[in-house]
Amino acid sequence: MARILILAPTAIAAITASRGSAIANLLTPDPKEVWADSASGSAATIDIDLGTSRAIDTVFLGYARAPAAAASWTISGGAASYTDSVIKPAGALRVPDRVGAAPTVSHALWHGTAANVRYIRLALTQPAGQPALMAGVVMAGQAFVPSFDKEWGAGRRIIDTGTKTSLPGGGFGTVEGARKGGYSWTLGDLTTAEVDALYDLALDRGETRPVLVVEDPAASTGLRNRIHYGTFDRFRSFERRDPKRSRWELGIEQWV
Repeated sequence: MARILILAPTAIAAITASRGSAIANLLTPDPKEVWADSASGSAATIDIDLGTSRAIDTVFLGYARAPAAAASWTISGGAASYTDSVIKPAGALRVPDRVGAAPTVSHALWHGTAANVRYIRLALTQPAGQPALMAGVVMAGQAFVPSFDKEWGAGRRIIDTGTKTSLPGGGFGTVEGARKGGYSWTLGDLTTAEVDALYDLALDRGETRPVLVVEDPAASTGLRNRIHYGTFDRFRSFERRDPKRSRWELGIEQWV
């Protein structure tokens, strides 16, 4: 099992697409504001300029609408151009879901060896005859991955934004809202350097800027449910267990 991953995205200086509409929507935090492709059966490219060369080891294309099982993507880029080298070879766009699931909304995630790049190109192919792709979020950067994985006791929760009122007759008055997930975990045995890096990340994101948390980024069954895009909602003060190690409890609420 891989270790938990936390990504505060690198700022994107410019973004363009070879086709489709509203590409700038990928840079807004709300995943309901989408880029919509205008065709299927051939590759659409999304070009990302970070403004300066930076190390990245994670790329996230979130909230892809109607991705076919055979939809694919590649990632290329470099310090000088969008085609310097292949960062991620062609592979499935949709991350693995639980057995038997066929989601209408999914994610694409790459996490691998860090590369120094300024320019990133995503090439997305939806098979012919399928609806054109849409996506709501794009993020790239170098993730925080601690030396030791989260402690036992991490877990998901369900958040319902609707309301429910008990009625005198024994039933309920309900107002439908959205159902979404949350996740809480504890990082133990953090080194001083890791505490400083996580502290900087938390100060940058706070509880209002989006962040990506992946329980385990391995491309294995159920990855879709292990991906959490949203905002931090819990920062328990870190505490020392010994002079060289720290423990910190965190939580995230998903944005849907």
